[in-house]
Amino acid sequence: MSIQIAAWFTEKIKDKVTVQFQAHGGLLDGTMMSGDTQANTVKFPIIGRTEVYKLTGAIERVPVNGPGLTTVQLTMEDFEASDWWRVQDAYKAGPNEQSALVTIITAAIRRKRDKIKLDALAAFAAGGFGVATIGNGTAVIDILDLEQGRAEIAGTGADDTGEVKVFCMLPAMWMSQLKFYKEFADAQWVGLADAPFSKVQRMRTRTWSGVHYIEGPDEYFVGKDGTSLYAYMWHHDSMGAETPWNQEAPTITKEPLMQGTPHLVKAGLGGAAVGIQAAGVKRLDFLKITKPVRPAVLTDEIPAG
Repeated sequence: MSIQIAAWFTEKIKDKVTVQFQAHGGLLDGTMMSGDTQANTVKFPIIGRTEVYKLTGAIERVPVNGPGLTTVQLTMEDFEASDWWRVQDAYKAGPNEQSALVTIITAAIRRKRDKIKLDALAAFAAGGFGVATIGNGTAVIDILDLEQGRAEIAGTGADDTGEVKVFCMLPAMWMSQLKFYKEFADAQWVGLADAPFSKVQRMRTRTWSGVHYIEGPDEYFVGKDGTSLYAYMWHHDSMGAETPWNQEAPTITKEPLMQGTPHLVKAGLGGAAVGIQAAGVKRLDFLKITKPVRPAVLTDEIPAG
């Protein structure tokens, strides 16, 4: 019989068990469009556009050229995180060891939710679908590069609804680099109160020029070589992601068929993500830095004489 691990521990003792440093995940929840789930398939409907036409004064057929409705669909994949917990360890463990076990299993599920989205962004950018790349991997990221990406997305009309829903996850070192620019340093550090963020997300988000910049852990970023990294900027409706089942809270089950009747600790999720509109996604390709570099200060030259 399974029980919820959360019910294991109620007391608090002096200090917690040290958990190996790792990404705790859940940073990209709510940053992509949800789809319609049917059985093991999720569908993301896309409607086109229509234009007005001039009335000629004659009685003639209406020139109908409908907006066109298409659908992007994909199949869900299922994932699990699990670990064994021996009975002899369970008897010796205090509430902090139990809490630590909950932490690492839950973090694994949340990380996978993020990785599903990041993998979809990478596949969309590399798949020849028309995603533009800003930078070539040889320069340190600059605030002008981010503004270029934002402006190119805004130029498509993506935010004409008045709801700015553009997100960008950057490595922590890039975020530190950008703080040397006054505009970014003065930006709103905590994301908008009505943004679809969890508390953890909001504490790691800086909103500037209508874009929500999320600081991500290093393990979320890779590049084409050892000297550069890829990051992504996207409009909410340009990417689709769905997790129809998401069991963050682990369960524990005794396994009598195993020697010693150990406990099996498990959590899982099912989900998928896909690129929908390439015009609303930008890939950022810049130098992998080990410490911030102070940008050069431009000064006006005073003519001689």
